[in-house]
Amino acid sequence: MKYQTVTLTSKGQLTLPKEYRDQLRLDKGSQLAVALKGDTLLLKKVYQTVPLAESDPIWDMLGMFDGRLAGGAAGAEAAE
Repeated sequence: MKYQTVTLTSKGQLTLPKEYRDQLRLDKGSQLAVALKGDTLLLKKVYQTVPLAESDPIWDMLGMFDGRLAGGAAGAEAAE
């Protein structure tokens, strides 16, 4: 693991090295989760998700496979 030193401003802000921002595709407004583990500060990129619209066709598939395993097992036993 490669470490780089950053400096905290009087407001408690720091600048992440460009190499890391580019690698994680962090832009202005990107969110990071922060955790403290002993004397180590951990940062993790937060991925934004977009809720599905009510008109999304995936909702038509809801329940499509209910009972498939039970029905398939019963059908196999009936065939024997």
